[in-house]
Amino acid sequence: MNNENTISQTHTAPPLKGRAGGGSACAGAAATQYLDIFDSNRALLCADGLEPMNAHRDAAREALAHGGFPSKKVERYRYTDVEAAFAPNYGVNLSRLKFGINARDLFRCNVPGLSTSMYFMENDRFRSDLQPRTQLPEGVLVMSLADACTTYRELVEQHYAQLAIVGDDAIVALNTMLCQNGLFIYVPAGVQMVKPVQVINVLRSTVPLMMNRRVLIIAEAGAKAQLLFCDHAQDDIDFLATQVTEVYVGVGAQVEIYELEETHAKSHRFAHLQGDVAEGGTLSHYAVTLTCGETRNQTDVRLSAPHATANLYGCAIADAQQHIENNTLIVHHASECESKELYKYVVDDQSVGAFAGRILVEKGAQQTVSNETNANLVCTREARMYTQPMLEIYADDVQCSHGSTVGQLNDDALFYMRQRGISEDDARRLLKQAFATEVINHITLEALRDRLHHLVDKRFRGELGNCQHCIAPLPTSHKIVK
Repeated sequence: MNNENTISQTHTAPPLKGRAGGGSACAGAAATQYLDIFDSNRALLCADGLEPMNAHRDAAREALAHGGFPSKKVERYRYTDVEAAFAPNYGVNLSRLKFGINARDLFRCNVPGLSTSMYFMENDRFRSDLQPRTQLPEGVLVMSLADACTTYRELVEQHYAQLAIVGDDAIVALNTMLCQNGLFIYVPAGVQMVKPVQVINVLRSTVPLMMNRRVLIIAEAGAKAQLLFCDHAQDDIDFLATQVTEVYVGVGAQVEIYELEETHAKSHRFAHLQGDVAEGGTLSHYAVTLTCGETRNQTDVRLSAPHATANLYGCAIADAQQHIENNTLIVHHASECESKELYKYVVDDQSVGAFAGRILVEKGAQQTVSNETNANLVCTREARMYTQPMLEIYADDVQCSHGSTVGQLNDDALFYMRQRGISEDDARRLLKQAFATEVINHITLEALRDRLHHLVDKRFRGELGNCQHCIAPLPTSHKIVK
C-alpha cells in the first residue's frame, strides 16, 4: 500500500484492560495506554533531528507515570473529566504518514478585508509545502517545529519546555512525551509585522484519531505580531487534540493571539498556553469557541518584569451537550504590571460551561492593577454554568477587582421586543448576540471583528456549519492501517 495515502494506527489494544509493559499502577488505565505507546515506539518518537524535543520526553513520561491524569478532586480540573476524555482507543499517527491532499484547494478560511500570511496544519503536521504567496519581513520565521529543531536548534533548546513544565500538568506531560511536530514562529527584535499570520488547523481522519500539537512563539524586544489560529474538524470522526503553546514576549514587544474554534460534537480539545511577558511587553489572548464537543482551554501568563501587561478575553457559545471550560492563571511577579480578563458564556440546551480564573499577586508586586470579570447567560433549566473567579494577593499597594454574574434572558426585554413586532425566536437571538458583543468588540483587527460578529449571528441562527462547502471528503484510498 502506498504510504502517501495511509496513516498508521499504533494504538489498537483495548484501552481499559491491564497489560504488561512500562506503565505505572499509579497512572490509571487511561494514562497507562499512552505510556505503553511511548515505551513501544520510543525509537520512532525520538527521530533524528528532534533532539531539543527528545531531551524532555523521559521526564514527561515519568511525570505522567507518577501522577496519571488528574481527577475532579484536583482544583484546576474539577469541572472536566480528563480520564473519561482520554480513555477511548484513539489512533496515533506515529509513522508520520501523509494524507496527500492539497489543503489550499480544498479549504478556504479567508476573513473578508483581512490580508494574512496563511499557513496550514493537517492534524499535528505543518504543511511546509503550502506556503503563502506573500513574503514575511526579513528574519521572521514561520515553519515546522521539527525543522526548527534542526535548523535553529540552539534557539529551540533555549525555549522549548521551559514555560510548559512537564511536572506541573499531566496534559503537558502527555503532549511533551508524544509530540512529534508543531509550529515555530519567531519574530526578531524590532520587527513589527504588518500582516497577521493565520494558521488553519484542519483535523482529518477516517477513524478516531489523537494528535499532539506543539506551538513555540518567540517575539524578541520591540517586536509586534498578530497571530490568528482557526481550528476546524472536517470529518465526522472522534478527534482528541492536545495543544501546548509557549509564548515569549520580549521587552516592549506586543503579541496578539486569536484562537477561533469551529469544530463539531465529536471533537475533544485540550489546549494549554503558557506565556511569559518581559518588561513593558503586552500579551493579548482571545479565545472564541463557536462550535465544539468538549473543549478545555488553560491559559497561564506570568508578568515577570515591571510594566508588563496581559489581556485575556473569551467568548464561548454552547448548546446541545457541549462542554466548554476556560481556566486561567495570571501571575503578577513584578511591580507596576496590569492585567485584564473578560470571559462571557452563552449556554443553552443541556450544555455545560465553566470558568475558573485566578489572579496571583506575589509579594513585592506593588502597584498592580488587575480586573477580572466573568458574565454568563444560562438559557435553559438544563444548562449548567460553573464560575470561580479568584484573587490571591500578597502585596498591599494594589488595585484589584473580580466578579462574576450568572443570569437568564431578561423577560422585560423580551416583552418589549415582542411588543414591537419582533418574534420570540428573533428577540432571544438578538439578546444573546448583544450579550456576546462586548468580548468581540475588544478585538483590534477590524476585519476579524466584523467577521466574528457575522459568525456569532449565524451561530445563534443555527446556520453555522463546519465549512462543509469548503472541504471535499477524504478519498476512499486514505485508509487507517491497524
